[in-house]
Amino acid sequence: MQLNALSTPDVLASELRKMINSGRLRDGERLVERDLASYFSVSRIPMREAIRQLERDGLVEIFRNRGAVVRTLSVEDLDEIYSLRALLEGEAVFQSAKMVNSDTLARAELTHTLLARTTEFEMQGALNREFHDLIYSGCKNQRLLKLINDTRNQIERYEYLQRKLLSETPVFQDDHAGILTACMERDAEKARAEVIRHILSAGEILKTFISRHVEGPGEVSLTPYQPG
Repeated sequence: MQLNALSTPDVLASELRKMINSGRLRDGERLVERDLASYFSVSRIPMREAIRQLERDGLVEIFRNRGAVVRTLSVEDLDEIYSLRALLEGEAVFQSAKMVNSDTLARAELTHTLLARTTEFEMQGALNREFHDLIYSGCKNQRLLKLINDTRNQIERYEYLQRKLLSETPVFQDDHAGILTACMERDAEKARAEVIRHILSAGEILKTFISRHVEGPGEVSLTPYQPG
């Protein structure tokens, strides 16, 4: 795979993150620096930094004798992450509800409608993220929004798997409707309560899904990211 001359560790980290989130690089899979550098046609130095970025993001673990592997999150990890998400996203919508403008709420309503009509899981994921981004957009605390994005990134690969299971069900539409109504009514307390309930409910569904469907870490073939 060729990257342009302006490629940086940030670009490589972004590409690796996509491969992890899509399942091309699976839980427990070794990230062989030499092979990945060859695949992306870059030297090992920026690839090493890209892998360390993913370690800082919580997506990769680096072991002395084994090297870098895609981190496997336990049900306990997911419980911690979703509890944190509920706190962060509840606060974001609380700050946003009275400040978000009517045009943005209209866009959120349209996104909600489109989400109800699609059964394609990749589009569902994009619309779901857009919906949440829109209703949090009135929050001006950029550090809070960055923390929300960081915690999302840690579990996006599992949500990708979950969307396959839920691709034909409107399971979260009622939750979104309640959040949207609260924001339109400028009821910040209700919006926070609705978001917290929604996030925790999503976490419970995902933890059940992961405990049944995701295998533990192990040696996995490198073929998922080989060209061809």
